[in-house]
Amino acid sequence: MHDSLQPASKRIADYLLRNSKEAKFLTISVLARRIGVSESMITKFARTLGFEGFKEFKIYLAADSPGEGKEMIYGEISLKDDVRSICAKIYNNNVRALKDSLRVLDFDNIDTAAELIVKADKIFFYGSGSAAVAITNAHVRLYRLGLSCFAYSDSHAQIVSASLLGKNDVAVGVSNSGRSAGIVKALEIAQKSGAQTICITNNLETPITRHANVHLFTSTYDSEELSESLHSRVAEISLIDSLYVVVASKMGIRAVKSLTVSGEAIKGYRVQT
Repeated sequence: MHDSLQPASKRIADYLLRNSKEAKFLTISVLARRIGVSESMITKFARTLGFEGFKEFKIYLAADSPGEGKEMIYGEISLKDDVRSICAKIYNNNVRALKDSLRVLDFDNIDTAAELIVKADKIFFYGSGSAAVAITNAHVRLYRLGLSCFAYSDSHAQIVSASLLGKNDVAVGVSNSGRSAGIVKALEIAQKSGAQTICITNNLETPITRHANVHLFTSTYDSEELSESLHSRVAEISLIDSLYVVVASKMGIRAVKSLTVSGEAIKGYRVQT
């Protein structure tokens, strides 16, 4: 059957044969990006094999993996793993998430996002769940540059603030799935209010991208079965740190002065040895 497949289908088949254990944890968007094909091509491939779609095919992949299933507690981590194995897998997966995310990062979009932030009157970051950690990091970073920056994880605060934005403001929505209802709605409202909008997400064809002028993507393979985003958080924070430093470089001496002043201000709050 392999020889009768079209080139794109062969690429999918070859990837799945080499990476069957990993593939069952990937979303269709991430898998398509890894292979270099469209999401619709993945769905078509699954249907060619007799499955209704990608989700049913993933169930088959999981069931076909020997020695796995109920014993798996997160991705490839098993209840039988010792502390050393668990730590090694988490660290290695985080490193991979960073490498994969760097590979898909659009540097032109980073530059565009940084330019919008530098010129903005106010910058609002929206995120919930594990993304709340990322937006808090963004707030702390940009606030020290002297920028008017805010971070909201509460959905009501997100929507109210978005409704009050203007054409000189920027709203940044962070959602690993790209489907967080509150974040998507906040960006939609911000865009209608005339603000520039930026999204940070792990998935291409999702609702959040429809309401963002600038798209910034990570590439992680967090478990769909468990609503956890261990690796996505690391990738989001690294992307935001990169964006922050690009913003600082565009601000030039103004950023250096702000960082110096704010650094001096907090020196007295450090415990001396």
